[in-house]
Amino acid sequence: MLSTKIRITITTLVASAGFGAAALAPAASQAQWHTYCVAGHCVTHQNFTIGGKEPCEVIQSNYNNAYDGLLNAIDEKPLYIGGPSPTQAEQERAAQIAEEEARVREAEREAFTWGCQLARQAPPTQPAPSATVVSPVLAL
Repeated sequence: MLSTKIRITITTLVASAGFGAAALAPAASQAQWHTYCVAGHCVTHQNFTIGGKEPCEVIQSNYNNAYDGLLNAIDEKPLYIGGPSPTQAEQERAAQIAEEEARVREAEREAFTWGCQLARQAPPTQPAPSATVVSPVLAL
């Protein structure tokens, strides 16, 4: 009787291990990098797209949208009578800028993960301060 229980236990363990291996085998066989680079030459499998488009094109579009949102958040907004107070408006603006910066960083991380090169936009330029010319004053 003891040997029968041991035999059944061993058979059950072997069968469950076999089922577990069979369940993991398809996942392991389909695990592959769809875009991989070797010595600067990148290959993308034809069976992988994001929304029917090339992944790097979609990532570039997401980056451009996030960057435009950041520029929009940075722009000064007029204050209206009866609107939020200046401190509240500045807090909302700071929160929006932080959110848009996070979207830009997320797009940059996604590009790094996929091995895409982003065509980065130039940072917004500040107008150059006007040069002040000081003429010497003759003292008498």
